[in-house]
Amino acid sequence: MEFGLLGPVVARHNGTSVPAGSGRERFVLATLLLNAGRLTSLDRLVDALWDDPPSTARAQLHNLISNVRRRLRAYDTDGLILTRATGYELRLGDHRLDVLRFRELVAAGRDATAAGDPASAADLFAEALALWRGPALADVADELAGPIRQVLHGERLTAAEARLDAQFALERYDDVLRDVEPLLAEHPYRERLHELRMSALAASGRRAEALGAYRDLYRRLADELGVEPGPPLRRLEQRILRGESVTAAGPPVPRQLPAPTSVLTGRDKLIGEICAELTRDDDAAGLVRVLVGPGGVGKTTLALAAAQRLAAEFPDGQLYADLRGTHDPPADPHTVLGRLLRTLGVDGPSLPDDPDERAGLYRSLLAQRRMLVVLDDAAGEEQVRPLLPASTGSRALVTSRRQLGALVGAARWSVPVLADEDAVALLAAVIGADRASAEPDAAAEVVELCGNLPLAVCVAAARLSVHPEWTLEDFRRRLAQQWGRLDELAVGDLNVRASIELSYQALAEPHRTLLRRLGLVRATNWPAWVAREVLGGPAERLLDQLVEVHLVEAAGRDAVGQSRYRLHGLVRDFAAERASVEDADAERAAAVSRMLSGWLALAGEADQRAAHHTTYSADLAAVAGRMPSEAASTQPRKWLETERHNLATAIEQAAAEGHAEPAGELALRVSGFLTLRAYDDEREQALRVAAEALRAHGPEPLLLKVLQALFAVYAQLGRAAEMASVAAEALRLAREMDDHTRFLRALLHAGLAMRRAGRLAEAAAMFDEGLAAATESDRVLAPLLVNRAETDRDRGRPSPELVERALTIRRSGDNRRATAQNLIIYAYTLIDAARLDDAAAALDEAAEITRELGDDLHAAYVEQTRADIDIRRGRWSSATARLDHAQPEFEAMRNRDGIAESLRARGDLAMARGAAAAAVSSLTASLAVWRQLRSPLEEARLLARLAIVHARLGADAEAAACRSAYRAILSDLALDEACLHLPPLWSPPP
Repeated sequence: MEFGLLGPVVARHNGTSVPAGSGRERFVLATLLLNAGRLTSLDRLVDALWDDPPSTARAQLHNLISNVRRRLRAYDTDGLILTRATGYELRLGDHRLDVLRFRELVAAGRDATAAGDPASAADLFAEALALWRGPALADVADELAGPIRQVLHGERLTAAEARLDAQFALERYDDVLRDVEPLLAEHPYRERLHELRMSALAASGRRAEALGAYRDLYRRLADELGVEPGPPLRRLEQRILRGESVTAAGPPVPRQLPAPTSVLTGRDKLIGEICAELTRDDDAAGLVRVLVGPGGVGKTTLALAAAQRLAAEFPDGQLYADLRGTHDPPADPHTVLGRLLRTLGVDGPSLPDDPDERAGLYRSLLAQRRMLVVLDDAAGEEQVRPLLPASTGSRALVTSRRQLGALVGAARWSVPVLADEDAVALLAAVIGADRASAEPDAAAEVVELCGNLPLAVCVAAARLSVHPEWTLEDFRRRLAQQWGRLDELAVGDLNVRASIELSYQALAEPHRTLLRRLGLVRATNWPAWVAREVLGGPAERLLDQLVEVHLVEAAGRDAVGQSRYRLHGLVRDFAAERASVEDADAERAAAVSRMLSGWLALAGEADQRAAHHTTYSADLAAVAGRMPSEAASTQPRKWLETERHNLATAIEQAAAEGHAEPAGELALRVSGFLTLRAYDDEREQALRVAAEALRAHGPEPLLLKVLQALFAVYAQLGRAAEMASVAAEALRLAREMDDHTRFLRALLHAGLAMRRAGRLAEAAAMFDEGLAAATESDRVLAPLLVNRAETDRDRGRPSPELVERALTIRRSGDNRRATAQNLIIYAYTLIDAARLDDAAAALDEAAEITRELGDDLHAAYVEQTRADIDIRRGRWSSATARLDHAQPEFEAMRNRDGIAESLRARGDLAMARGAAAAAVSSLTASLAVWRQLRSPLEEARLLARLAIVHARLGADAEAAACRSAYRAILSDLALDEACLHLPPLWSPPP
């Protein structure tokens, strides 16, 4: 395939045009082509396509990419556009792109010029320019293609000027004059083109015309722009007037940019934006461009790369000054001005001592030139202002760790850390691609541990380079140690800790204290109140000032309106280091305790208001004191969703640092919401971590509550072994504590574990013991009744009256979720008792409650149970629709009991419809799930069904194996075949 962007966007296969699609599709293809070999992020494409992205932006972008792929797929381009986790990557491979060929030819032309071969240079530049078929991306709207087009046209103009230079060196003056005219028509104020035209006229003996051209330009610039020609043109006019050769070298042009100190990857788009801004000549363009960001993010490298790329755009030179803004003291602008003025030819007595006179002379000299001034590591606006140009010809590019917000009107970029792929590419560029590709996972983790910070990645790469005997995995393990990561990120004069230290030492003590305290926060990002709690006083202004110096990053507003912040991982390491050195143990412990109290107060408030209708946190005392944030009260569910990862981190931090009681209470406070949202893995992790801490530090009553909550997780996930273990531990604790209520719940859980294991007689004994000890006021009475009834149902003897008694208790209370659960169990029991109308009515009531609560899990159980009724009534289409709704819900929530039940119901449905062969796969899949869950009674029920199906299909050996297997299970459990729960549609097994 051949792709073309230097004109209308085209794609050709063996000379045949391939449709390039709509304007948006052509733009997306062009963007991917220009970024070939690198990840193009979704955010970048969305931002380019829409000023105000709609909610469907990502879906629309996916459709655009799909359309492009579909058109190209017929031409052996399956691997051209790859989908990545955060974007797309176009791999050009053997396909060709005219932009790349153009750049290759221009580079070769420059090499020929440098080698003193203008003839070859002229041919190469001409060949490059011949690739252009019109404006770049000519058939894409300017609002999409404008920035790309501007950059590419700048490259074309530079190449055209280079060709004219080569022709001039070959004394092809007529060619210069012919070729410069259309360029001047397009760029009438481009003084370099006028200089070439005048030089060609003078060199060909047409001095009068050359001087006339100068006068015409002078008048035009004065009339239309109010300026005079720049110094190069004025010097050329004087040489022509004196009859001197126009080929004589002009005065030296300052090129002060230092050599780059690091490898550059992943910054092409940003460099392109900076270059485009620096070369804008419209009235809205200011004279100052600012790169801001934390130390080590690569601001200087970016600035130098952009300045080097624009050397031809600033023919009068480039000035550079290191302002040492992170040092004490920073550079004096008066001294810097002196150095810059000497570079511009002002020396000795001519150099003013007065600061205002010196700054005025500097501005006057820049007004006569088109120069780029790079001001690196600025301390503040006051330091920068005297060094800025004041005329439209020159530009300033400033880097700083501060925002420099008082430079009003400046274009500003906050330089981010590298994308994952670019950080790995930077590592590979230093240590070698083969070494990096040999251990791709370790390479990715090394740059992740470096926080994708370019300085840190470069230091890591440098250390690996001087230690070829290290594997990347060796170094990854060194970086992954809890302490000492900053020790590993130092080599020679490159030192990540020292870079952060510069910013830290520039802070006042209150700011340092806050930063140290924030180093104690383990959360990845956090709301502003966290800073207030760890500091123990007002922190908002200090926090804002830490953001301004890029030691804290603002992370925007969250879904409940809280301002959020974060620390880069390496800054957090540094802050924690300083806290361990500068703060007393008691101060650090108090800061963490205040933060945990804040999380607990908010979690308690949200838990009470979230209406999840669980009892995990029943009887927990509210945390005294004010709420650090109102969102937990006003938007409890949304707040819990927003903060759930931070709450998990707080639990882990509390457990790790010996705050066992807050860990346990937090785990219980969040469990109700996590149950409501079916975040089962998170609920298990929170409770398990809290239980471990409480086993070590107590108190035992809280441990018992956490264990019983953990049991509920294992029960819902169907993990029989864990259910039995936790139930046994909780029952032992409850007996020792002589706590009536907890003892009854422990009996309930122990009975549930026995029932899950198919040990129905032991389960019934546990439930009976609990019922004998319970009173009407005990909250556990209803669950004991329900599970005693479920045990009878498991034995094949449904007892609706026990569930009805439990429902009476439930309806008199306020736990609507438990009422819905009991109604579903009641429906099961009524179905087994052949009371289908009553079962349907119970499910209607349960459905209404689950809708009110937003309880997706139990809503799916309602639909699955309704499907069982439909199957018995012969409503097969309705049953199918209900199962099609319920099963994906179970799968999305990873509720394996529900998955197994819906698969069993599909088998029942297939059998009812006479599709015995179809029933086999569903029943076999359900059997596999129950076996994973170690639920032997359910396993026997599925084997009994499979025995019948295989018999009807004539598979006698399979039928006999299934019969033997389920009978062995029943024998082992001392149960009879009434436990199999075979509905009427199934014939009894032979």
